[in-house]
Amino acid sequence: MTGEALAGWTVSLDMWGTLIDHTDKDAVAAWRVAEFARVFDAFGHRRTLDEVRAAVSATDQDVLRQQRRHGVQPVLDDMLAAIRGPLDIPDTLQMTSLLRVVHTHAALRGCPQPLQGAVETLTALSMSGARLVLTSNTLATSAEVHRQLLHDLGLSVYFADMLFSGELGIAKPHPDVFAAITARAQCPPERVWHVGDDRRTDVNGALTAGCRAVHYRPDGEAARGEVPVITHLGQLVDLLTTACQRAGAGNLEES
Repeated sequence: MTGEALAGWTVSLDMWGTLIDHTDKDAVAAWRVAEFARVFDAFGHRRTLDEVRAAVSATDQDVLRQQRRHGVQPVLDDMLAAIRGPLDIPDTLQMTSLLRVVHTHAALRGCPQPLQGAVETLTALSMSGARLVLTSNTLATSAEVHRQLLHDLGLSVYFADMLFSGELGIAKPHPDVFAAITARAQCPPERVWHVGDDRRTDVNGALTAGCRAVHYRPDGEAARGEVPVITHLGQLVDLLTTACQRAGAGNLEES
């Protein structure tokens, strides 16, 4: 692979499940529920852990469904209100302020780490001439926390741009997320590859917006027949190099 193999192309990468993942997802859920219950109790609203867990889980499932199906980005305070609702806990400014911190930082309790091959793949992509973009849906975890996490993991240096649904106000698979990638990169959608592990949000979302897609599936199960599939991140650079060469890789040709 030459240093200009992917020049003129933009490679967008999903974050969770593609580049990084939790080492202990159960710790995230347990800590958030325990801290929510602690805050509620401090403000005179004692609830059992089971009650809080049920409210948190129901809210998570609902907002995730709206995000994945319709590209709706949840608003943090709306999520907190949805959790308090079935628990019959009124809102107060001070309590909400504390709940925001818990909700936005809970993901860190899972000790997120880069997936195998992530650093090596990003290094190779950064040397390929491609413009690298991180495109991530966010739920409770804020864009600010995500940026700090990526910095702490040493991954932020690879990206020319980072797009988080919490800042865009919309989420994958909404086509405007992918339109934002092309607008910022100043390139047509057919020169954008999006790589992700989710069929609905990453693969179908990119294709619907006119971009190209690579489905990252460690289990080897393909999303759609015409979509390239990788089972390990180490396969990505060679796959993109070959595909871009076939499509007329290198610098954009002037019409």
